[in-house]
Amino acid sequence: MTLDLPKSYAAPAIEDDVYHRWEAAGCFAAGAGKQSGKPSYTIAIPPPNVTGVLHMGHALNNTLQDTLIRWRRMQGFDTLWQPGTDHAGIATEAVVAKQLQEGGESREALGRERFIARVWQWKERSGGIIVNQLRKLGSSCDWSRERFTMDEGLSHAVRTQFKNLYDAGLIYRGVRMVNWSPALKTALSDDEVEMRDVEGTMWKLRYPLSDGSGEIQVETTRPETFFGDLAVAVNAADTRYQALIGKTVRLPLQSRDIPIISDEHADPAKGTGAVKITPSHDPNDYEVGQRHGLGLLQVINLDGTMNAQAGAYAGLDRFACRKQLLKDLNAQGFLLGETRIRHAVGHSERSKEPIEPMITEQWFVKMAPLAARALAESQAGNVAFHPERWTKVYGNWLENVRDWCISRQIWWGHRIPAWHCATCSRDTVAIDTPTACAHCGAQTITQDADVLDTWFSSALWPFSTLGWPQATPELSRYFPTSTLVTDRGIIYFWVARMVMASMFALGKPPFRDVYIHGTVLDERGEKMSKSKGNGIDPLVMIEGGTQNYLGKDYQCPGYGADALRYTLLDMTTEGQDLKLNPTKFETGRNFANKVWNAGRFLLLNLSERPLAHPPTVAEISRLDLDFPARWVLDSLTHATTGCTQALELFRYNDYANTGYRFFRDDLCDWYIEWAKRALRAAKVPEATAEDVARAETTVTVLYYCFDRVLRLLHPGMPFITEYLWQQLQTVAGGALWSRHLMTEAWPEAESALITSGAAESMGRLQRIVSAVRNLRNAQKLPDATPLAAIIVGPASYSEVDSDAVKRAFVIDRATISSLGYAAQAPAGRHLTEVLGELILFVTPQDPATVDWAKQREMKAKVLVQKEKSASAKESRLANPEYLGKAPATQVAETRSLLALERLEIANLRSVMAE
Repeated sequence: MTLDLPKSYAAPAIEDDVYHRWEAAGCFAAGAGKQSGKPSYTIAIPPPNVTGVLHMGHALNNTLQDTLIRWRRMQGFDTLWQPGTDHAGIATEAVVAKQLQEGGESREALGRERFIARVWQWKERSGGIIVNQLRKLGSSCDWSRERFTMDEGLSHAVRTQFKNLYDAGLIYRGVRMVNWSPALKTALSDDEVEMRDVEGTMWKLRYPLSDGSGEIQVETTRPETFFGDLAVAVNAADTRYQALIGKTVRLPLQSRDIPIISDEHADPAKGTGAVKITPSHDPNDYEVGQRHGLGLLQVINLDGTMNAQAGAYAGLDRFACRKQLLKDLNAQGFLLGETRIRHAVGHSERSKEPIEPMITEQWFVKMAPLAARALAESQAGNVAFHPERWTKVYGNWLENVRDWCISRQIWWGHRIPAWHCATCSRDTVAIDTPTACAHCGAQTITQDADVLDTWFSSALWPFSTLGWPQATPELSRYFPTSTLVTDRGIIYFWVARMVMASMFALGKPPFRDVYIHGTVLDERGEKMSKSKGNGIDPLVMIEGGTQNYLGKDYQCPGYGADALRYTLLDMTTEGQDLKLNPTKFETGRNFANKVWNAGRFLLLNLSERPLAHPPTVAEISRLDLDFPARWVLDSLTHATTGCTQALELFRYNDYANTGYRFFRDDLCDWYIEWAKRALRAAKVPEATAEDVARAETTVTVLYYCFDRVLRLLHPGMPFITEYLWQQLQTVAGGALWSRHLMTEAWPEAESALITSGAAESMGRLQRIVSAVRNLRNAQKLPDATPLAAIIVGPASYSEVDSDAVKRAFVIDRATISSLGYAAQAPAGRHLTEVLGELILFVTPQDPATVDWAKQREMKAKVLVQKEKSASAKESRLANPEYLGKAPATQVAETRSLLALERLEIANLRSVMAE
């Protein structure tokens, strides 16, 4: 039988072929692998920006999602992983505007309609690159259902939600202070503003009293806004200023007087205790102005330049104005000094510039009623966060949420479905484009020029992608979705808003579980970014190439997607951040190579003794199994339980480690070594019928274990497991690619394959094998050289028969006894190892080759260490405070370990007394 299995594992080439076969066979479609009676399991992908390319954060997020969806698919659930991309209003508009500029054109010259047409052209030609990159990662989305947040169906959903919220009184238009981006020339929501600690300056200014009787001093970090000052506030309890309340000051460089008012916003303990009030350019000042009826005076234009209110400084950029103004204030004696400070300044999350608080007319969503329902769902346990600590973060934001500014002054996006009437000045909000004003019937209506915040449409993603507001079969079948996997950075942007939107539209939360994973950082703990040069391109890690990381070039051979995925799973622990450098992925590469090489060995040996069909649990149970077979099947059963429980609890690293330990440690390092001896023994001319039967049993057990472990590993390492599983079918009557592992059944823990005490017995055996290896190495004896050994231990050790010990490939002529040290110690000089409750005696081939003094010295060191350890435990157990505070299980474990150490010390002393 010929196997299609190259000697070396070429991951990229194999992965491309496997993915193509999956997609062509429809394995990703909703319902693939479904078993009768199983419910649905749905994940809506956090839609990446249509402008995006795959970065390591995407790789982590989608690996976690794909692991869950593949696992549930194998469990027989009707799975749907809903893919799609977000139109990314600000980002996409900026990309196309830049391309126009490079070609000598401009957004403004084209006009709105032609510019939008250009964006659509760009989207069809270059948008969605990331979707194909997700395929490289192995993402098993149902690509036939791919959606875009501005396709026709989703646009209809957006207009429907807007109108329903408007009709319910939850959307309104008003003049309020917002976060303004002068670079982007649009409003931003609070969640689109990053507060950064930056180095700055606090300047002290002198404002003369209008009557010439003195002055009042104020401090500010933004002197350019003083053209918009409408008051100076002091605290009524501040005795320094009580006599000044009600008077006025004359603004420097201006012939304008403003009042001194009393307000609690002024803190006597901060600075001079007097605060300049600029209602149009500071959120706190705006509130003060509203309380005192000060009005508004805007002095900065929407592009960040000073307006006519700044007099001679009009037209200057706000920061250029600051620089010149400080010179002039200083020259005229109004600048009294400056202090360097470090303070938080709001920056646009998108353009990275300092935002400008600005009074503009915008559309808002009233958040308090929506937030109350969303909070109630999490408090009732209907939306569960993993790790649970994020529940409090989510709740705190909802309890303190402010109204959401949803209008953006750009062209690319969902245009607000409101039409202003030039006749009656009222708004008509409609789903379909109206021809006349709904209030006065006039046809003089114009649609609002603004578009909706991108997050407004994203908030509808879990149900708009399923056909809402239509009552589609998909909506009925797959909503609510099951699990959301996302980064903590968008709990406010997206997670909370999805819950609010879903509760309003459908009366139920959009998902049951929210898994918040960590953030990918560089090895220094800093967030990855292009500007820092500390990013790692997942495609380079998968396909190979040069990766520049922190100024150093790494030559990556192409580890493959499985290696990248396994590494990320292995590092994902309870939502903690991941610190990466390019060499970390060698962990996954090494394991993938181990899987490949072990798989190749197994398949070559299995092909020599092919099976008629894959063995069933019942058939395995009827076999005459020796101890190694019973043990490995028992270990497989526990690994199956461990992997399943880990995925149920979103413990990705536990899942990865459980599969890794069984495959590498139990199957490869131990059972396969026994299997080699059994298979070799059946090939020699003098092989007995018993040897042949044992080989056939070994092959059956190997097949069963290999099949099951490939299934366990598949959700995390889909490509290599699928490829090897296909080869495995050919040694049990199957054909290549007639079935697919990804739609096969997830293993179940079979009670019939559990052997009581197998793990404990194997643990003792492994300690003996390791000890004998060390003794062989000390004598430089090859494995083929027979050794006579006596193992003395408790009666329970007889569970592992001497035949199993001999076939551990290191001991021959073994004798097992529980008669005690004195009764079994062999005559003459012998090597001795104390292994807890066990003593191992090995008679050397040539006693003259052993350095007996060194052996005694080594034992003496071990005895001292054990005595120190036991003494520490005895002291702990004699401490009433420890006994009173430590958990009972911990105290019991300490006592158990002490008892074992005492036994080991006694055995060591017996050895030393020889």
